Amino acid sequence: MTDTQLAQEICREIRAGHKKRCLPYKLEPGDPGILDSKVGGTPYLPRETQWPLCSNGIPMNPLAQIDCTQLAALPDFPHTGLLQFFIGNDDVYGAEFDDMTAQLGFRILYHETVDLSVTREDVAAKQPPKPEAYDSPVLEPCRIVFGQVREQELPGEDYLFEKLFLERWNLRRPEKPLKDLWSFYKLFPEGERDYSIFDEEPDKEEAPGPRHQLDGYPFFTQIDPRREDVDYAGFDTLLFQLDSDGRGARDLVLWGDCGVGNFFIRREALRNRDFSQVLYNWDCC
Repeated sequence: MTDTQLAQEICREIRAGHKKRCLPYKLEPGDPGILDSKVGGTPYLPRETQWPLCSNGIPMNPLAQIDCTQLAALPDFPHTGLLQFFIGNDDVYGAEFDDMTAQLGFRILYHETVDLSVTREDVAAKQPPKPEAYDSPVLEPCRIVFGQVREQELPGEDYLFEKLFLERWNLRRPEKPLKDLWSFYKLFPEGERDYSIFDEEPDKEEAPGPRHQLDGYPFFTQIDPRREDVDYAGFDTLLFQLDSDGRGARDLVLWGDCGVGNFFIRREALRNRDFSQVLYNWDCC
């Protein structure tokens, strides 16, 4: 077996052995109600809850709200109440790249029960005036329309892939040990390197369109931040992902230059409904 054939076989083994279910969704432009699953728009807030503020006192923007009764197909996710994502109103949308878990410029709220007497007007009365410079990736409120649960295989850009590949390769090719994925390419002359070797197989590619989903494996335009920092390695669950999305020349969601936003949580914390430690990342081309 050639080195290329072995690498391809190992990739197939890893993908077949590390599958996750995800719940994809689409965006439908409209004016969602305060209890609906949506991006943007007016969120639900209990009567005793004030509008979330950044550490500098600037009001946050509502990014997304999930009606958890629609998540019955996802084990460990809440199946009652509302899960909400608020982000900062600045040029990095509240991200803290030095500490991606510090909820200073973003906030995750979970309401296990909802008060049906709360109205849109009640919530709107709590919202502080929007600053003149209003920065949000959500350009138009949209309903979230969930699709069917499907399985995803571990992609090559995921932070777990490199470790799994190196373990298998070094066991089966001890005479050619690798310290990282880049070392694999160096086994070949520069003109003969196949830089697509760790990509998904053509017949296993994601369906075309924005990669909006909960759970499963994340999508990045740059690099998985959990690969770069060992402190983030435990955030093993994709809590929520919102991709850039448009209808022709009309943008509904736009993260910088056509980027994507991700939120990660530890699976055990998710089971315990503890959203105090969530990793928030977004990147763009």
